[in-house]
Amino acid sequence: MKKIYILFVALFITILLVILVFYNLYSKAYKDELINNYISKNIDILNENLDTEKRYALSLSLLISQNPIIKKALELNNQKMALKEIKGILGDIKKSTNIDNIDIQIHTKDLRAFARNWDNSNYFGTKLGSFRKGLVIVKKSKEPLVSIELGKRLNIKAISPIFGKNRKFIGSIEVIMGFENIKKRLKKFNLKMIVLLDEDYIDIAVDIKNHKKIGRYYIVGKKYNKGLYEKLVDNPTIFGRKKRYYVLGKNLIIMLPMKSIGIKSIGFIILCMNAGQSTPYNIYSLENINQENSTYKFNEKRKREVIIK
Repeated sequence: MKKIYILFVALFITILLVILVFYNLYSKAYKDELINNYISKNIDILNENLDTEKRYALSLSLLISQNPIIKKALELNNQKMALKEIKGILGDIKKSTNIDNIDIQIHTKDLRAFARNWDNSNYFGTKLGSFRKGLVIVKKSKEPLVSIELGKRLNIKAISPIFGKNRKFIGSIEVIMGFENIKKRLKKFNLKMIVLLDEDYIDIAVDIKNHKKIGRYYIVGKKYNKGLYEKLVDNPTIFGRKKRYYVLGKNLIIMLPMKSIGIKSIGFIILCMNAGQSTPYNIYSLENINQENSTYKFNEKRKREVIIK
């Protein structure tokens, strides 16, 4: 009888231990799935905002490419006429939209700088074709193009061809937008963002040379979140690892590879979100949906890993 009792107790303990092991494995798997969904949905929000910015830049580029004064300025090789017109266009845009991080550049048919609103140096006639892949593609295809592209700066560039009489290619127009509007919109979702450029490309992106660095990466844009910057500076080893995410204090950090035209990887977009026990991993659930995030449709079948283009 005593042996049966001991066997029963041993069996009970074994079953209990098995249940505890499976429960812990299930709890970990469930938590990992919540975190993965949380991360993926926030990546979707970032991508939606990047796409919105690209569409806006492309719409402006296409619209301005039809401007008759700009066409006339190119045909007459009159830089002053072009400068006056694009500055007037920018003034109207900023007045009506309250968006001030937009620049415009006009290029000649042989891919030289013709007019740009932000530069007072003697850039007129500078050859751009050797390092501006987007301009080469647009000249060849005669089709508009929008992307994150490396130039003297790193930003969103929407390029549209300009046609003269008989649809003859006479140049192109470029609408350039930084990442500031995206950062502002991400704040509504408690998300922070820093764009980083690999130092290997700083000889091209010369306007970024004096920006702050984190390890081998330059910060793109003069305005950035100081708290996130300090966390990254204090934890430089994350740049050498290949994990899906990193937990730094109360924040969860993901590093999204970023590419430019013809270049596989030029740096990262760092996306920062809340972490910890109080993290609302189900914040985008149907029970919790609101007007602000209802426009973001998350596709659960989409691949988790993304590269920002």
